[in-house]
Amino acid sequence: PSQPPSRQVVDLYAGIGYFTLPYLVHAGAAHVHACEWDEDALAALSRNVAANGVERRCTVHAGDNVQAAATLAGVAHRVNLGLIPSSEAGWPVAVAVLLPEGGTLHVHACVGAGASEEDAWGRALLA
Repeated sequence: PSQPPSRQVVDLYAGIGYFTLPYLVHAGAAHVHACEWDEDALAALSRNVAANGVERRCTVHAGDNVQAAATLAGVAHRVNLGLIPSSEAGWPVAVAVLLPEGGTLHVHACVGAGASEEDAWGRALLA
């Protein structure tokens, strides 16, 4: 079954656009709010967004994603948390920007290869 398009996306750790651009170019996102604090990554992200012709559908929020999220409360159908080794510090921020009726969190982390480590991480994530 196909999923509905990712209408409004918040990418809390956008970097150079590794996830931002596929949402815009391939996944049918209506708009992506890309949060990033690193100046070099911001410059590359802006170039990459322009090179892909999606500037009108992407807002880059420079600085701390906690501050950006304060202006984005309740807007996101999807939130990408592409930070490793762990995005756990961003989970409360991600939940705050989801639509009031909820949405999808894409959570990233480095987890051990053993089944028990994966199970423990999954339980912690859902707690």
